[in-house]
Amino acid sequence: MFLVQRRLFCILPFYKSTIHLTSYEHCSRFSFSTAKDQSSDHQSNFTVVDPLQSCELSSEKPAKTAKCHTHHTKSSSSSLNIEFFKQSGWSDAQVMKLMQRDPRFLCANVENVLKPRLRSLQDMGFSDTETVQLVSSCPSLLSFRDIQPRINFWRSLLGSNERLIRASRRGMCLLTSSLSRKIEPNISLLRECGISKQRMAQMVVAQPSFFCRTEKCIKEAIEHAEELGVSRGCKMFPHALLVIVNQSRSRFDATFATLISFGWSHPDCVAAFRSYPSIWSVSQKNISDKMTFLMKEAGCELTYIICRPVLLTFSLEKRLRPRYEVVNFLEQNKLLDEGHDLLTVMKSTEEKFRKKFLFLLREEKFIALYDSYVAAVQGKPDDVAEN
Repeated sequence: MFLVQRRLFCILPFYKSTIHLTSYEHCSRFSFSTAKDQSSDHQSNFTVVDPLQSCELSSEKPAKTAKCHTHHTKSSSSSLNIEFFKQSGWSDAQVMKLMQRDPRFLCANVENVLKPRLRSLQDMGFSDTETVQLVSSCPSLLSFRDIQPRINFWRSLLGSNERLIRASRRGMCLLTSSLSRKIEPNISLLRECGISKQRMAQMVVAQPSFFCRTEKCIKEAIEHAEELGVSRGCKMFPHALLVIVNQSRSRFDATFATLISFGWSHPDCVAAFRSYPSIWSVSQKNISDKMTFLMKEAGCELTYIICRPVLLTFSLEKRLRPRYEVVNFLEQNKLLDEGHDLLTVMKSTEEKFRKKFLFLLREEKFIALYDSYVAAVQGKPDDVAEN
């Protein structure tokens, strides 16, 4: 009881620090410390300092970071650690962000932990810039002694440092999850489904967290996809798995219910899922708004939409509505030689759409609509699949 009270006493006075002071617990358990450090007693304490004062930041209020302080740790250790990262090619801002994300680096032994583990990344072919990017995306990577097997496994699958860094930015669990308990069993399941290494690499970059799920979760997603008629040999099978694994069965069924409320049959919904699983990543309200727009404003027949479900993957505010308004205006003012199919208009790249339709609005009397369209798409071409 006394130990608990003492910890609370150490932690509570410093609640205003921008770093979560639960890093105290991390410091007591983290493997960064050397054998000598670990031999000390557990009478650790926290003091609030400004360990980032050596970073010449322009911010008027640099973040204060919690520091793990033991009887064998000098007060200047945090400054030494920060200086080490700066000498390794890290900018002031990058160092500050790293320390904010994981204050345990302030306690890490530079010579015995940080240097060899960063050197290990460089020995594996990561440039200084790539090393900064990788560690920034997944700071916990340096807490593992077995860095090389993890890196080599994913780099072998993904094929390059660049793709590995991109994937780790989207999900740091990729490099922290157990290879033997989670990753490798899931990879084996996907291989059994006939998914190629190249396709798996695309799945990793698109959704790293998928591979960090439990084996049971992946098996259930495979069974659900097959229940919906998406066979293992189907081109969309991997995409279907990525969609299914992120949703509860109730939310998944709610999307079916939303489409059915607009007149779709259940077989229509199943056919749409087989072709465009990403529709099920869109909220029910979003689907409802798109269906209402297509049927009431754009005048589409239900059968037209059912046969072209890809329309529901386009952004309503950045693609469907602004493009329809432009083409509809041009047709009403007889500025087009012939009518144009809605799907063809929506599938065109932004560059083609502007060259074929938008340039006709550059006359002064049409400039308001031109500006309205440009503002709607916000200069982001090919903005598809709105979640």
